[in-house]
Amino acid sequence: MAGAADDFKNEIVNYINSWGENLEAMVEVNVGARFMGTPRRLDIVVRNKDNNKYIGVECKVQFTDGTAYEKLSYALDDCISAPIPAIIAFAGPKIRDDMKSKLLMSGYGIELTFDEDENKKRVLKDPNNLFRQRCYIELGLNWFPIATGQKIPDQLKELGYVHE
Repeated sequence: MAGAADDFKNEIVNYINSWGENLEAMVEVNVGARFMGTPRRLDIVVRNKDNNKYIGVECKVQFTDGTAYEKLSYALDDCISAPIPAIIAFAGPKIRDDMKSKLLMSGYGIELTFDEDENKKRVLKDPNNLFRQRCYIELGLNWFPIATGQKIPDQLKELGYVHE
């Protein structure tokens, strides 16, 4: 049976696949090596098949007391030194506020929610689409229509800039 960490990672992959873009989400991918020759593995690597741009995603969830503090610090170090752009998607009530602040302020951390619904199934949510926005930007996708809820020509027409 999969644990919360695997469920979280799988739901992020499902979320990425739901975007309808020409993306490939790969799980547990080696991307280079650390300074001692140890392989550097990212939880998810997403590739834009149209332009071959990549982003790595470290997935961290914490529902119980434990060693998340140390793991998140190491994950942040890995993202900073990864050979491709990388971010940390994190969720869970047991991640300390000081670590949340560190991750968010670093520019590498993006907080998601991963709560149980009425059927006791965990549901992933991306408040304000920040995770999706960051992935789109790093992968060279057009983020603007998602950010605004409209197509650019529609907005320009509303502002009177489109010539008929």
